[in-house]
Amino acid sequence: MSGQIPSLGKSGQVAVVTDSVAQVPGEVAQELQISVVPSIVIVDGREYRDGLDINPQELYQRMRREVLVLQTTAPPVGLFYEAFKEVLKFGASSVLYVGLTSQLSATFSSAEAAAHVLRQEYPDQPIELYDSKTATIAQGFIAIEAARLAVENASLAQVLARSVDVRSRVGFVATLETLDYLARGGRIGKAAYLMGSLIKILPVLTIDENGMVVPTARVRGERKVLERLVNSVARMVEGCRNLKLAIMHADAHAKAAELEGIIREKLRPDELFFTDFTPVMGAHAGPGVIGVAYHYEN
Repeated sequence: MSGQIPSLGKSGQVAVVTDSVAQVPGEVAQELQISVVPSIVIVDGREYRDGLDINPQELYQRMRREVLVLQTTAPPVGLFYEAFKEVLKFGASSVLYVGLTSQLSATFSSAEAAAHVLRQEYPDQPIELYDSKTATIAQGFIAIEAARLAVENASLAQVLARSVDVRSRVGFVATLETLDYLARGGRIGKAAYLMGSLIKILPVLTIDENGMVVPTARVRGERKVLERLVNSVARMVEGCRNLKLAIMHADAHAKAAELEGIIREKLRPDELFFTDFTPVMGAHAGPGVIGVAYHYEN
């Protein structure tokens, strides 16, 4: 699971760090030596570290059965301090943090505060922070590609440049099972909630180039919304090569399987895998979220 700190790589290379919202699969984090700092999910007053102390599918199943009081918070500065210091202490030449969009969370600010302290302690080992202006495995794709270059002993400038380049070719679209959780959190107005629930219209959401969640469509009917997700991705990746896709879901296995069928038929990706939708976002969107993230080359 995300949140685990992998074994350190070769001394002298750039260390890539990200946060658990990036949904980097655990085996990939281990292979590429990506350190993942966990966000915090608070369930009925008890804190859990995302990817370490809480299983996403178990949480979503509880959300279906129980009325839980859910909150989320950015990783505290101390967690970033520990993650950055760990790789610097063991000889990383520098650190690149690929972060969750700063428009949605204080996570990036926590990383900045930790980096400020450590720059005084390790003046010869630079720490760079990159605001990905995205989230979910779309953010993870950036961290993964940065780490692939880092293990080849690329410089910090090269790894950062790769991150910026990849950002222009990643993204995601997602939809919800219910508007209840957005309404509870005050993220949509009562009128929009009542109308959407009455006629079963659900939004298709993405994150724009400024790092903000925005609706791209409103669709009625589950089959139509899955097709709209695929069609949205198809427009973004038309004419591309080396297409990598990830289906992310929050306890929506049947819909994920149906979505896979549509994707394989219409998009024929070079790589397709499944990942749990991060509880840090799912706590506000509810169980049943399903989406597709993409990364492609021109």
